[in-house]
Amino acid sequence: MKNKFLVLLATSFLIGCSGDSADDSPDSSSKRIKKVEEIQNDVLIKTTDYEYNSSGNIAKITVKDVVKIYQTTFNYDSSNKMISWNLKEYFISVPSDAIEQLNTLEYTNGLITNICIDRKETESGYVTNSIDRISQTYSNSGLTSIKHYLPITEDEEAVCSDVTDVSNEELFQYSNGNLIRYEAPGSGFFEEYYKIEHDEGTHYLSGIKPDAFRYCYGSQVSVNNVKKINIHDSYTNKITATVQFENTYDTNKNIIKAVEKYYYAGSTTPSNTTTMNYYYY
Repeated sequence: MKNKFLVLLATSFLIGCSGDSADDSPDSSSKRIKKVEEIQNDVLIKTTDYEYNSSGNIAKITVKDVVKIYQTTFNYDSSNKMISWNLKEYFISVPSDAIEQLNTLEYTNGLITNICIDRKETESGYVTNSIDRISQTYSNSGLTSIKHYLPITEDEEAVCSDVTDVSNEELFQYSNGNLIRYEAPGSGFFEEYYKIEHDEGTHYLSGIKPDAFRYCYGSQVSVNNVKKINIHDSYTNKITATVQFENTYDTNKNIIKAVEKYYYAGSTTPSNTTTMNYYYY
């Protein structure tokens, strides 16, 4: 679970700089994220590119790491309400081995509460079709739970409502608009949890629209940027690891421009250091 959440944070809390984002003017908070780079040991290991439609809503996100490419295209109805997104995930070395899925959104009181997933997975020429879903609950607009379900495979008659068996659940707790605690399940029980501290700078995803999409991202909807994560053993409550973030902003703290992320586990010397670079439109 530790790696899963840190991957989530790698997307949520990427920080950086660019010639496009050097503007320190008062309206710089309105800038939208364009590209994020993740660097380890002076090697670029991941890029995330953001594109927007004419209404200013997110239109496409492309993530590329050293192994795979993930392309997500977002679909809207005539009122500009996000109704679905198409995801394609494939290996760079073998593009024909791919996962393609249509995620259709269901809303309750303006929030995304159910995502129906129609998935096609191709591997070595063999195709597997499945129906899956994710459900989400909120307190006001703060995400409190994401439930993942066991998919139904190779059943042409299956529909989203048939997917009922929960495989695992993620739990979120917020304070003052920031995610302060996260728990992820192990084999039917919680093995560790995360306590998260934030600074006062504006979160870089605050410019992502529509709001309902940003809210359903969980950790990515925090008002401010993370500065520290303590990872606790669920049974002893002892800290087993710490992730420290050094954030650099423009003069008004409207745009986060750089971060150094340090991972400590049982030592005062970081076992892993990551640099994030941000580019804006």
